[in-house]
Amino acid sequence: MKRLWKLLLQFFSRKFIVALLILGQIVFIALSITLLGDNYLAIYVVMTVIAFVLALYIVNSDEDPAFKIAWLIPLLVVPPLTAFMYIFFKAQISLQLMKKQHIRIQQETKKEMELPDELLDRIGEQSESLKRYSKYMWDYGGFPICENSKTKYYPSGEEVFPVIMEELQKAEKFIFLEFFIVQEGRMWGEILELLKRKVAEGVDVRVIYDGFGSQLSLPAGYHKKLQKAGIKTQVFLPFSPFLSTSQNNRDHRKIVVVDGNVAFTGGFNLADEYINEKERFGYWKDGGVRVEGDAVFNFTVMFLQMWKFLTQEKCDVSSFKAEYKKLEGTEGSYVLPFGDSPIDNEPVGKQTYMSILDGAKDYVYISTPYLVLGNEMMNALRYATKSGVKVKLLLPGIPDKKYMKIIAQSKYRQLVEMGVELYEFTDGFVHEKSFISDDEIAVSGSVNVDYRSFYLHFECGVAMYRTHSVMDMKQNFEEMLSKSEHITLERCDKIPLRVRFFGACLNIFASLL
Repeated sequence: MKRLWKLLLQFFSRKFIVALLILGQIVFIALSITLLGDNYLAIYVVMTVIAFVLALYIVNSDEDPAFKIAWLIPLLVVPPLTAFMYIFFKAQISLQLMKKQHIRIQQETKKEMELPDELLDRIGEQSESLKRYSKYMWDYGGFPICENSKTKYYPSGEEVFPVIMEELQKAEKFIFLEFFIVQEGRMWGEILELLKRKVAEGVDVRVIYDGFGSQLSLPAGYHKKLQKAGIKTQVFLPFSPFLSTSQNNRDHRKIVVVDGNVAFTGGFNLADEYINEKERFGYWKDGGVRVEGDAVFNFTVMFLQMWKFLTQEKCDVSSFKAEYKKLEGTEGSYVLPFGDSPIDNEPVGKQTYMSILDGAKDYVYISTPYLVLGNEMMNALRYATKSGVKVKLLLPGIPDKKYMKIIAQSKYRQLVEMGVELYEFTDGFVHEKSFISDDEIAVSGSVNVDYRSFYLHFECGVAMYRTHSVMDMKQNFEEMLSKSEHITLERCDKIPLRVRFFGACLNIFASLL
């Protein structure tokens, strides 16, 4: 059964759509010549003119150049069907229907948060770039930067898991879990048993998992089993074997909130490979952050926004806000948990990474499992290295998706030549998503350096300024480099020619994969 579902998921993926365009064009031409006879040429000319007009529209749009190229090439090769598919995808009929609702929920919940002008002024006295970023995130991301907040970094899933269990055990009011993948096994099994006990104690337990990410890891109708146990459960866009624009937009977030007092985020999902209970691609390197204090409310609101989006339920968001006591040792440090949505056309996850590269003075350390670089990100990396900033990039040595590594490798030589230090973790798979810079700022969360995270997924993260986690993340990153292979120009030359050629081809359509 799982093999059948896996086949269906591949069948209705974007890769299938690209192949469908080519095959469909061949069939279209063959049938047209057979059925239309003398009228075929006239009809084909009309459709080609429509494709040309569409190409002009794409060229003059404000989309990322990579998106433009990915559509223009098939539009030139297979104009009629590509034109139809572009209009279908870009019209985003299902998303347009959801957009008004999403904006309304954001506006309603934003009223429960605040960003005082005096706080921005104090931040500006320490860092003007952080002040600008904070204002941008409040105005366009909808989440405020917070004082009186602490963070603690955990460099692996197996280290953060017992801490999450400990905090869940303390829950007295509510538990919120939102994850891309939930999989039956030790990790989820232990959490589930604890959740059931908490429901029996009267705790409000709510779970959101993604319908695509968990499709192969949970039995059909699993949410009903959880609901029967008293766990309020929602599945984000359950997988449907029908062509739909909304199937591309997934809930890729990783969020745990307990009583509004503590929250967790990072790269880990609720499956055994994330705690190295099960080995799939060597050692699974992940990371995450525990947040306490005022900043936890950002995660509470983030979860409730999604809950209201999925259920249409009315709830008083302010009733889930805890009374935060004064935390020692937080003076001069700031924490900004943020959510990113593909519906509002504001890529705050990408802008967060870009702002770090733009404001760096000494170094930027980057960990990501996938590296799909658009024009803007490449220019930001190039500017950073040319201005004397040390940029170090940690990638998996053992990939979970071979084609993603091939896409990354297509940029290796270019990156090395511009001065980026590239490393591949020798013993396994790097799933952590993090940016660290200048001993002052770090970001941990669910946002990969690729088009899906930047433009198509619901994502989350936490930006930290001068918290203890920044230096802990830096130390762990440097330890990881000692376990990794440094990618030099000589190493780039050893990449087989067929791999480089295939990578160059894949890179053209990387924004659609």
